[in-house]
Amino acid sequence: MLLSRPQRKMLLCSLMLLITCALWFCGPKPWQWWALGAICCSWLADGLLAKYPPLLGRVPHSFFVGAVWFAAAHVCYAAASVMVLRSRGLPFRWRSFALLVMLFAAVVLIHRGIFSRKSCRSTGFTVAACAYLTLVGVMASLSFLVAASDHWQVWFLPVGACLFFLSDCTLVVREYHRMKSKAINLVIMSTYLTGQLLLQLGLWAC
Repeated sequence: MLLSRPQRKMLLCSLMLLITCALWFCGPKPWQWWALGAICCSWLADGLLAKYPPLLGRVPHSFFVGAVWFAAAHVCYAAASVMVLRSRGLPFRWRSFALLVMLFAAVVLIHRGIFSRKSCRSTGFTVAACAYLTLVGVMASLSFLVAASDHWQVWFLPVGACLFFLSDCTLVVREYHRMKSKAINLVIMSTYLTGQLLLQLGLWAC
């Protein structure tokens, strides 16, 4: 029996979890606990979506539960980046906070421009998607701060965060417009898995 697309993604995420555990044992650092937590949360989210995949025309309750676990994964990645910054004597500053506020405004404007009122999705879905992508943006901005503090020697950390952000943006667009496309699914899966791997390698190399 052939596996479904969500189930194949679940298997690949399981492989990513094993790789993360192997990296942790190669040289444990305090923030790698958060990195391990991030991949575990992602694994749980993928498990929910593999068992109860989102259907075209409606979004089941499990889709939102999976999104909550993915949000927890981004919180773990953000916490890992903050720990790296603090270990280098670079605490979170107001200038960084202002950057995140600007990022939030940009995400809101992007959503307003892309998703018109003709969308079949409810306002609640729009607010949830906007909040989620803002959280991903915060995680990505922190990864850029980590890379900048290391003279961009761990450039693959922010690249991974950007790929993760691209994957989630594409997923939201697909759910908004209820599109069914193998090409879009391939983009979502490839950017997601590559982003996860680069994030894990980046935090291991810090």
